[in-house]
This record gives sequence, C-alpha cells and structure tokens, in this order.
Amino acid sequence: MSDNKTNVTDRTQRAPDLINAEVAMKRAAIKARKFAQMSGTAVVTMKNGVINEEYPSQTN
Repeated sequence: MSDNKTNVTDRTQRAPDLINAEVAMKRAAIKARKFAQMSGTAVVTMKNGVINEEYPSQTN
C-alpha cells in the first residue's frame, strides 16, 4: 500500500514538467508551420490515427 502512495506523489511532482513539455511542443509546432510556409513544404500531423498533410497557403 505504501508503494501506491509513493507513485501518486511522484506523478503529482512531475506534473509541472509535463505542462512545460506541452508548451514547448506547441511552440515547436508554430515554428515548424512557419518554416514550412517559408520553404513551401507540407507539415505532416496525426490526429485520431489519421495522417494529415498541411500545405502552406500560396501568398505572394
């Protein structure tokens, strides 16, 4: 039983790291989309097990 309490405490202590990782991933996604627009390439994503290709809009 004491091991279970330790695991819950460990998960609680790691939560801020997970929040920071999510923020970093969102920031990286924004940069990837900007780079894809500059280079004219697609950004490949996966949502609900489906692979999608996002192409940048053609603005001149």
